[in-house]
Amino acid sequence: MKESIEKKNGQQDNKKESAQGYEAPGVYVKTFGGFDLFADGKLVHFQSGKAKELLAVLVDQKGQAVRLSRLAELLFDEMGDEAAAKRAVHMAWHRLKQTLKEHDIEQIVTKGRGVYALDCSEISCDYYIMTGENHSGKKERSRTEYRLDVGENSFTGEYMPEYSWAEVTLSYLMQYYLQKKDK
Repeated sequence: MKESIEKKNGQQDNKKESAQGYEAPGVYVKTFGGFDLFADGKLVHFQSGKAKELLAVLVDQKGQAVRLSRLAELLFDEMGDEAAAKRAVHMAWHRLKQTLKEHDIEQIVTKGRGVYALDCSEISCDYYIMTGENHSGKKERSRTEYRLDVGENSFTGEYMPEYSWAEVTLSYLMQYYLQKKDK
């Protein structure tokens, strides 16, 4: 199947640099099997693991505003000092914006007074596509057209496994997958 996708798209398989068959222009977020961000089909490399995790939290929240205190708790709970954790979130935000700006995609995230969010209309995401919640302006496969068992974005029971806080969403996705599979 993978070979047919590559032949169909006329692409080389380069997992480290492209989104496994997703070469369309724009921003693509991969959450299944591990979290990665792609800009115009190229993997975005993060200088800071916490900046990447901050973006992952915002993707997980599907555009809902996340309070600074919640981000401090999720990302820097081990610090034990809330003020220091909040400063660390600010630093992670700055590094995230810097990385996104290097790829001309800084518009995908927003910051308000004490809240941070993802602009879902600026991205495509495997999680959002699978659940029929993709809000990008691009024409995407509808929920009924999305095949859970094949394709470059197939769900295999892994959702951002590098982040323990993502287990709540993984539970939801497992239930969703089993319900769709049974229909």
